[in-house]
This record gives sequence, C-alpha cells and structure tokens, in this order.
Amino acid sequence: MMDEDQLSIDVLPDEILLNIFRMLSAKEFVMYMPLVCEKWSRIIASDSCTLQRIGMYHENLTGTVEFFYFRDERKRSEMFHWPIDDFVQLLLQASKENLKSWPVVYEDVFYACTRYAEIYKHIATLVISSPLSVYATQGFTYVDGLTMLVFHGVKFREQDQYTLAELGAVYANVLDVIYVKCSIDPRFDLKFLHSGFRCLRRFRADHYSLNIHFLEYLLHTHRQTLETVELRDCKVTGDQWINVLSQRLRGRTINRLTMRSPYFTAKRVEQFMATTDLVLPDDKSNVIIDNIRIGSRIEFFINIDPILI
Repeated sequence: MMDEDQLSIDVLPDEILLNIFRMLSAKEFVMYMPLVCEKWSRIIASDSCTLQRIGMYHENLTGTVEFFYFRDERKRSEMFHWPIDDFVQLLLQASKENLKSWPVVYEDVFYACTRYAEIYKHIATLVISSPLSVYATQGFTYVDGLTMLVFHGVKFREQDQYTLAELGAVYANVLDVIYVKCSIDPRFDLKFLHSGFRCLRRFRADHYSLNIHFLEYLLHTHRQTLETVELRDCKVTGDQWINVLSQRLRGRTINRLTMRSPYFTAKRVEQFMATTDLVLPDDKSNVIIDNIRIGSRIEFFINIDPILI
C-alpha cells in the first residue's frame, strides 16, 4: 500500500509539473500556482519562454486585470498589425481560456507583482484600456520585462501626458507602442505619445489627430532605434509629409513604404522616388504611393533599417 508522500503531486519531476501547469489558464499560471508553495513558484519562474507569451489586459473602468496567452510567439508580434476593427475580437480570442473565470482585482495583481517579482518580470505584453488617471504605474514596476505596451480606447486628457511619461520611465524596456481607437485632448502635447520610450522600435497610432510636426519629432527622437511606423486614419496636408521623410530618413534604407493621400502631386512623388536622400529597394516593388483611391485619408506605413548606436 502506498504511503501519503507517494500520493503527493510533488513527487513528480519538475519537468512533468511544469507541463501540467502550462495546460492551465494564463491567470492560474501566474496568479494562483505560485501561491501554493515556494517550489511551484520556482518552477513557474524558471519557464521564461511561457511567461513571455502571457499578456496582461487592464480592463476599462473596472479596475481589474485579465491575463491571456499568446500560445504562438508569432501572435504577439502580429498584434502590432491587427486590424483596427478586429482588435478587441482578436484580443478576446487570445484570452478565450480565461473567459469563464473572474478577472483579477488590481490590488491582488499589485501584491503578486511584489511577492513574485521573478515571475512577473518575464511578462512581455500589457494592454491598457483604463483612463490613465486611475492607473497606478507603481503597481507594475516589477514587470520590467515588458516589451509591448498597447493602449486601447483610452481618452487622453492634457494631464495624462505626465502619467504617460511616467509609464515610459517605469517600462524602460518597451520596444513596441500601440494606440488603437484612442482619443486625444486638443491641448495634449503629442510628443508624450512616444518620447518617454527610449528604446522604441515600432510605433503605431490609429486616430485622426497626428500631424506633420508629430511625424518629424518621432523620426528625429528615435532615429537610432526606430524600425517601423504605422499611422492609420490620419489627416494630412500636402506634400510636406514627403519632405519630412526625405529630411529625417536621409541615408536610411527603406524596406517598405506605403503612403496614400489625394494631396500628393504626381510631380512631387516623382521627385521623391528619385531623391538621393533615401535608399529605396532596387525594384521598388515594396514602395506604393497612391493618390487616388482613399479620398481624404492617408495610410502611412514605413519599415526602415535602424541606425545602430
């Protein structure tokens, strides 16, 4: 007859236990299993690959946090290019294994971040849909492994620009910043959308309030690290956008460039394509400039080779 110790799950090798833990929801993996005992906490903390595929979603207005998996590592990278209208549905799909459970209260997440910093420092994605006025950045200071920060449906007021700057300081390792369906107060200084993130590699914004000065400042501030810029549904005026690209990307290699606007004149586009300031693909198959189909809207996507420090 087997004694009580032999019936314990802890007699299983760590590798077997970890495979069992990986079958749980993301919330159970990072919130509940580490609380059981120090051994389980150590096992989970050792699985940095899985932890980096877990994202946190700070819910709008409710003060709660949901955890979700990117089971495939490619999904987290593709999140940058998710369609605007499908963003929420795709996010829910990523967190479908957690839909039957209650979200975690923000204060509990703060406690877990503090108690199990070794685990939370590996989590790489945070989605914020809460007003920044109620977002306590110190609650996630232990999540220093964040590389992707997403703002979804946030209304940025003038006073929020300083909180946003603080987020840039707290999450110093953020590489990708995404704004989806956000609105901005006219008095908001747009430089705060990106200037706090010193290692910025990719930047995306989906709203109507960006302008030529914003683009120029973005390309200048992050000229040593920036690889991808994606601006959608942005109103633009004239060929000034082309001038900014020529000036700010001088000597850089542009791997892909897409611009659409009725304001681009054929003569100016031809000059832009022939400029010696930019290094374009030889066949120019990845360069699309269309001044007809989109009406008064511009789609701006540029992928460039960074200048290494």
